[in-house]
Amino acid sequence: MKAVLKKLLTAMRGSANELGEAIIDNQGSRILEQELRDSEHELAEAKKELAALMAEAASLARQIGEETNAIERREQDARKALGAGEETLAREVAERIVGHEGRRAELTAARETLLVRIRDLKERMQQSEKQLAEFRRELQVVKTNERVLRTTAQIDTNINSNQSSLSTAKATLERIRERQAREEDRQNASVTLEKELSGADLDERLKAAGIDGEQDSVNDVLARLKASSSGNTP
Repeated sequence: MKAVLKKLLTAMRGSANELGEAIIDNQGSRILEQELRDSEHELAEAKKELAALMAEAASLARQIGEETNAIERREQDARKALGAGEETLAREVAERIVGHEGRRAELTAARETLLVRIRDLKERMQQSEKQLAEFRRELQVVKTNERVLRTTAQIDTNINSNQSSLSTAKATLERIRERQAREEDRQNASVTLEKELSGADLDERLKAAGIDGEQDSVNDVLARLKASSSGNTP
């Protein structure tokens, strides 16, 4: 029983995978378009983060400048104290200078590390923007190809099918021609019947055979008139 259930579960997973693949195939361009929108959103967020990091680097540079200015001021104070013979006071100032130098070193190291990260992020962002633009162009090509394939399929399934307008128009044209042919046959049959009933058909056949009763009568009359004319001649 467990083996049967295991096989059923395996079959269900296989069907789910096939269904998922079918959905991806049918909705591929929509999925890709949404993925590109998500990528654009992520890229926009990354730009905001990069701007924040650049602002942090600028802040560190300002702090480094402040520490440098403080060191220069304290060095002047120390020189004045030494000039006045106040070595103890000069030592205290020197301790302050060491503190400023330590903070400046820490800030400088942090800024250099941050600048490296900023350069890396800029390169990655430029690469991502380039790839995103390329994918956008590819998406346009894919969508155009889909429209071509969809139109071609529509022609194959609709226009060339037995139920398409062209097919039904062809059938209608054939019915019209058949009806007209039947009408012509009916009219020809009516004319033939009329000729047979009136004898016109017989006369036409006699004429076709070289026998023309009317013409023969005309010839007889002409012959009689000629004979009569000859008899009255003195």
